Amino acid sequence: MKISSKNLLLAMAKAQIDQKALATKAGLSYPVITRALAGNNTKISSVGKIAAALGVDVSEIVEMGD
Repeated sequence: MKISSKNLLLAMAKAQIDQKALATKAGLSYPVITRALAGNNTKISSVGKIAAALGVDVSEIVEMGD
């Protein structure tokens, strides 16, 4: 599943959280957050953890395909 870098950064800014703090809050490693921000495919479970840590719906941070 691909995360929208733009939307993730926007959600992070709204939550006033950086990559390291997001990784800790989501229970993920820093490299997972870095890869997600780079637009690499991310496990569905990781996407869910990231969204929950930011207090947003998954649909707000993923790239929606056709």
